[in-house]
Order: sequence, then structure tokens, then C-alpha cells
Amino acid sequence: MFSLTINADSAPLYREISDLRNKQIPFALVLTQTRLAKDWVKPGMLKVMRQRLDRPTPTTMNSLFVQSATKARPAKVYFKDAWTTGIPADTYLQQAVQGGQRPHKRFEKSLIAQGLMKSGQFALPAKDLLNQYGNVSRGTMIRILSGLGAAESGRGHQANATGSKRSQRKGNANRYFVGSVEGSQGVWERKASAFGDAVRPVFIYSDGAPGYRVIFPFFKVAENIVKAHEQAVFTAALGQAIATARS
Repeated sequence: MFSLTINADSAPLYREISDLRNKQIPFALVLTQTRLAKDWVKPGMLKVMRQRLDRPTPTTMNSLFVQSATKARPAKVYFKDAWTTGIPADTYLQQAVQGGQRPHKRFEKSLIAQGLMKSGQFALPAKDLLNQYGNVSRGTMIRILSGLGAAESGRGHQANATGSKRSQRKGNANRYFVGSVEGSQGVWERKASAFGDAVRPVFIYSDGAPGYRVIFPFFKVAENIVKAHEQAVFTAALGQAIATARS
């Protein structure tokens, strides 16, 4: 009986292949990170966001970006941290990702700055003020702040309601007020009807910060996706790296 045994130390061809394989591992690792980020982590994150977040806006869904890996830096999946206007997603998603109490929003800071709300209070919007995404639109908040004389002004632009005819036509200066109605303190809107004048709550003040549980465990979701696919993606990437290696 003839037995034939070949091991790595005694096989020149195997050693040559092994050397080629080792040289291509750094490239394969870079390729693996980029593919995991683009083909698995980002799509998986978007799926979880649709499932876990309450009516996420198109802006929120489009805020997730991928940075390809290089030999000097790892791949990165992140929320864009700056926009031309508005609040970036990585700021307003912090409570969904980490849980806990939320900080004051820009609207609330404006009310506090003008002495219209105490520093320890928070403004909770009335349900009929919310849009299809469960938020108060920026235009609505500016209109309310303008009527209260608490809107931000800049570059020569005056956003607050005034006594001018144009401003009076809009009616915001008389439309909104801060006060206590039937024991509830907040921002109110005057409404005229055929049955007489009435008021409705726009924002009700709370003496404590709203609390949030973790509903979108961003980092845990990403880790699980990577663990589930990294071996297969690396194997394919290494095969490609070896196949395309320069002789």
C-alpha cells in the first residue's frame, strides 16, 4: 500500500499559494468591510428603522450613509450630522438609539429665552397639531413663535409678528398666547367661530422631561448583521482578491 501525504511545509505549490493568500488578506479585509457596510448593514438598518420608528420621514430614511473602508480607516455606517437647514438625524434619533430623557428642542429653547416657559419645563404638542409623520412642521412652529414674539431673527430678517398691516393680516400676534386655561399651562390658540370665541391647546407644558425607551438599538443591530454575514463576505472577498492579484 502506498500512502501519499502532503503537508504545507513540504509542498512548494501550497507555500506559494499560501504566500499569495497572505499578501491579499489586507485587501480582502478592506473589501469585506465595505461590502458588509453597503450590502448588509445599511439595508438591514433601514429595514429595522421602518419597523421600529414611528412614521420616519423621508429625510430620516435618507440620512443613513456609508463610508467605504481603506487600509487606513474602517468602513463606517452613520447618520449625516449636518444639513443645510433643520436638525440632523443623528441629533433627534439619540433618544431612540440610547433611550433616556430628551433635551430641550429648539422651539422650547426659544420659549425659555423669552421667559414664556420655565427652564425645567417641556412643551408637549397637541395631537391635532401633528403631521402625517407624527411631528410638528417647522412652518407651524415658526408661525407660533412669531405670534408669541419668540421667533429667531437674523441677517436683517424679522420673523416676529409686528403691528404692520402685513403682519396684522396674518393675525398671528393675536392668535397665540401663553397662559393657564382650566389648570393647564401652555401655548394656546384663539379660535373664532359662529358660536363665539374659544381657545384650544397648542402645546401643554410639562414639569418633567419626556422619557424614552430604546426602540432602535443601532449598534447592536449592526453587530448582529456583521456577525451573521462576515464569514461568507470575507471568503468571497478573499477569493476575488486572489483571483485578481497581479502575478
